[in-house]
Amino acid sequence: MQIDQISHSNKLLKHIHVHHKHLSVKIFPNLGGSVQELIVNGTQILDGIKVDESGLTDYKSTYKSSVLFPFPNRIENGIYEYNGAKNQCSINEPSVNNAIHGMVYDKHFDLVKSELYDRRAKVILSYVSDGNLPGFPFPFELRLVYRISFHGALSLSFEVKNTGNQSFPYGMGWHPYFHTNNLNNASFSFASKNFYACDNRSIPINTKDSELPEEFTMGEKTFDDAFSLNTPRCDFNTDKYNLSLGFKYPEGTYLQIYTPEHRQSIAIEPMTCVANSFNNKIGFTELSPGKTDTWRIDLFYLTKS
Repeated sequence: MQIDQISHSNKLLKHIHVHHKHLSVKIFPNLGGSVQELIVNGTQILDGIKVDESGLTDYKSTYKSSVLFPFPNRIENGIYEYNGAKNQCSINEPSVNNAIHGMVYDKHFDLVKSELYDRRAKVILSYVSDGNLPGFPFPFELRLVYRISFHGALSLSFEVKNTGNQSFPYGMGWHPYFHTNNLNNASFSFASKNFYACDNRSIPINTKDSELPEEFTMGEKTFDDAFSLNTPRCDFNTDKYNLSLGFKYPEGTYLQIYTPEHRQSIAIEPMTCVANSFNNKIGFTELSPGKTDTWRIDLFYLTKS
């Protein structure tokens, strides 16, 4: 296993390359600390961006693998009230006047540490806010800990600390797309409890019992939907690889699924709350001053080549 820091003429495309003869992982500190490549035994698992200007354009429109904090998904009109104060987040989905995908997806993270072992590696990144983010006047530090194993595992841990003197609301999420040449033949498995019906702005307006079978073949199905999970895991199997995602968060985990029109990938997005949670309070959490919360996503994969 080897870790290299790769420079680029555009600083946004600088990245950390963790690799072995059978493995390639690329992490981009200046694109919100996102991981944009996972190739195993020549099989592309993550559908990330290209390391060029077209990749940056792609990232701005798709948020591929972006880290979602202090909220995943959307806030309606970008407005929420907390402790009697109204807060206005930046509107970055102007077509429907929403704030989308949090506030750190385009931030510059610092490399805290990289550690290399015989068959595994660890990369720790940090972003510190002094409370000047539009609509989120709360100081915090967010650390991302990537653990990469030669044996077929990648994990991402969120470690968020409230460095201010008042509590704040928050949620966490991850927005990866997984590559497949044949989405229709892929199978999906997760045990869902609730389904969140949304309006035409993708804001939940109703909670229903989920009628989705625990295991199904994708076929022609299309998704842009959120579910609560009975068990904190899901499985996605393609003709090239099998994938399992596990989530470690005692307060509960939600899953957003999105199928792009091109159907060459699928977004499987774990979240600690649903869209607009700062207003609808579904999965809503608060962090007290000086306290730290953690959330871990474990990705296990097995290629078939």
